[in-house]
Amino acid sequence: MTDWRLKCVDHVNMKGVLIDFGDTLAYTDGKAYDVYLEEIVAAVQKKKSTLSSDNVKSIFASLYRSSSTGEMKTVEDFWATFLQELGLSHEKSLIKQLEQTRKRFYIPSIKLYDDVPFVLSLLEKKYNLALVSNCGVGSMDVITTLELAKFFDAIVLSYEIGARKPDERIYVEALRKIRLKSDECVFVADEISDLEGARKLGMKTLLVRQGSSTFCEAEDLSFRPDFECEHASQIINFL
Repeated sequence: MTDWRLKCVDHVNMKGVLIDFGDTLAYTDGKAYDVYLEEIVAAVQKKKSTLSSDNVKSIFASLYRSSSTGEMKTVEDFWATFLQELGLSHEKSLIKQLEQTRKRFYIPSIKLYDDVPFVLSLLEKKYNLALVSNCGVGSMDVITTLELAKFFDAIVLSYEIGARKPDERIYVEALRKIRLKSDECVFVADEISDLEGARKLGMKTLLVRQGSSTFCEAEDLSFRPDFECEHASQIINFL
């Protein structure tokens, strides 16, 4: 283990911690999410039996990512666009059914990693905290269900401001909300690309290696964070 993994932040100058959500604090239960997708497929196939399961899932995934940049402002807009892409009419009853399916199957599929509430409860006593996430429209419902909002001074979601990490706008908005400068903060995430964007603005970086796509969108495969750990429960060892 190299020295840069052992260092801790300068607590005198560090005042804020910005934290990613997906695969940093929480993960998706794969089996539960598969059930959610199958429920969506079943609902739309009742209206149009010629729709293939793979095509429905592909369109859903594409639109969900698009919604993370603010192209759709509400979950109702998302479902209406989804139905349009499938060649179905925007029936209010079907949109209501799909939204009920999201609440029943999707929201419970998102789980917190072990010790996350404990870690956040310690961090909030020492720092200003901001949750900064690339996420699809409606994700605030998940954050609320997981009872995370109480730990954060600010919550900045990509679909609400129309920018995904590593776009500097999402970091700048988070810093504005917690009223801190970039060099007073550390960014915590499971994605190298998230940390690249944070470092460009002068933040320290902490990589949590528990996600499945650490280098997925990274520009620099040789990027090295200032700090690194294997699990969310270890964040407090550095902060």
